[in-house]
Amino acid sequence: MTEQIQSKRKKISEVFAIAAMILLLVYISDAAVGQGKQGFLPLNAAQRGMLLGSSSIILFLLSFGIGITQKTKITTILLIVGGAIIATSVLAASAMAKGGLAAISNSFIIVVILGFIIMGLGIVRVIQKK
Repeated sequence: MTEQIQSKRKKISEVFAIAAMILLLVYISDAAVGQGKQGFLPLNAAQRGMLLGSSSIILFLLSFGIGITQKTKITTILLIVGGAIIATSVLAASAMAKGGLAAISNSFIIVVILGFIIMGLGIVRVIQKK
């Protein structure tokens, strides 16, 4: 019984991490196409961030929480890569925007920090395995 529960937790953790990565990649693709306006999805930049960006962050965090005791390379790798993508994409977009990094808003700083936290959670998983 316990092994079945552990197996389910591992699979749920992996599914959440995969879903988070898909949402993140759709978000970045739509933002790249839209260039600050509407991309291929019928969402403006604020809606896109709230719907796709927030959802991916929440799913990454849930993935870590559910699979914290599980050994799964998929979750670990996706946490590290996803966190890095979140942080660097926001930093890059802010650097290219009018005013550059000096004009970065507090909400963007929070997203960058969350990206590095997610990446750090993936690194913690690597360290736990040793």
